[in-house]
Amino acid sequence: MTRQTKGRRMRWVEVERPETKRISRATATKVLRAAVATAPDPLPLLERLGAALMDEGGHREAIAAFDARAKADPARFTSWGRLAQCHNEIGEPATALAICDRAGGHGARVARARGAALEALGRRDEALESYRRAFGEDETDAIALDAVLRLLCRAADAAPLLAFCDALPATARFDVQKRAFRALACSRLGRREEASALIDPERHVMSFRFDPACESGGVDAFNARLAGWLLANTGATPTPRRDCVHDYALRHMRAPLLQELRAFFRQSFDAYIAALPALGLDRLMPPPVAGDIADGATFLRNEARNGEHVHRGRYLTGVYYVHTPQAIRTNVERRGRLAVGRCHETAGGHEPVWGARYIAPEPGMFVVFPAHMFHDVVPTRCSEWRIAIVADVEPAPIGGRELPMRYVQERA
Repeated sequence: MTRQTKGRRMRWVEVERPETKRISRATATKVLRAAVATAPDPLPLLERLGAALMDEGGHREAIAAFDARAKADPARFTSWGRLAQCHNEIGEPATALAICDRAGGHGARVARARGAALEALGRRDEALESYRRAFGEDETDAIALDAVLRLLCRAADAAPLLAFCDALPATARFDVQKRAFRALACSRLGRREEASALIDPERHVMSFRFDPACESGGVDAFNARLAGWLLANTGATPTPRRDCVHDYALRHMRAPLLQELRAFFRQSFDAYIAALPALGLDRLMPPPVAGDIADGATFLRNEARNGEHVHRGRYLTGVYYVHTPQAIRTNVERRGRLAVGRCHETAGGHEPVWGARYIAPEPGMFVVFPAHMFHDVVPTRCSEWRIAIVADVEPAPIGGRELPMRYVQERA
């Protein structure tokens, strides 16, 4: 975390991701229902149906599917953690806890569901222990890790949070959580300079204006076409939050509008990386050797918000504004604004030393900041969609098939 790479540039690559035909969750669930109804032995399919219903937010139906499988053949039922979590989701933590007790040692998912049940029942210390166990059994369980960090944030003493961050494995996978929550711990412990060196919304945020090719007719015309394309081609997958839709399949798409915008994203990220010494970030977060762009479309309206979060597993985060409803462009209530640095809820009421910076969603602007910087969006309180593209720099996976950008552009 503290090594310095003087003048090092990141090499842009693209990990080959074949585009596959997408079907909605609702369609997948419909197919599974039909398979269960017609299969000679439907029991094995019930767990898959339950998982699909759970992902769609149909927790009561998922419980029915899981229960049917568990009662018919408990020895071969493997979804105890999912079943327990469904009961957590519908406000039945006591039932969830009983299911976890029945499951015994069925892995990280059960331990995580137990933690959620104990947390809902107000047994915070036991919940923390269960979440720690879940993460200990499966270091890829990001939900369990987030839960451990959340409970440590709300403890009376911030020293255990700092110790936990320092003890996380020294791999790039955990860099974002280490930096973000170490900053919170330092803020709570009164170590202001250390906290602000990690997160500083006034200093560590840069903005870039998109200037499309002349034939595009200017940024307003470009964004109007892009908004229409996004509404027609993304955001159709049903989610439990109907006013907050994220479509991460964008990165598999190669529409000319997207390719032109991605070239601008790469230029902007390169400029940010070149500015790392001036931003005071060159020693903290030297660039990866190679990086890829991971982008997605975000649609928000009414009271929806992203919630305070960081982008784990990423290096830099950028937000490009495609369409902003006229009703919130000139408002003085901060509606629809990007709240960079805000983590009051995550920190259990603590106001961090770095404060928050509210950035208006101006179409054509690309706002870039470290992936470990907490951020949220103020609800628009408007029925029209606020449309943005979130683009992250993702360190290229070791051993993955990495293609030089020149080759990818020629092939596209």
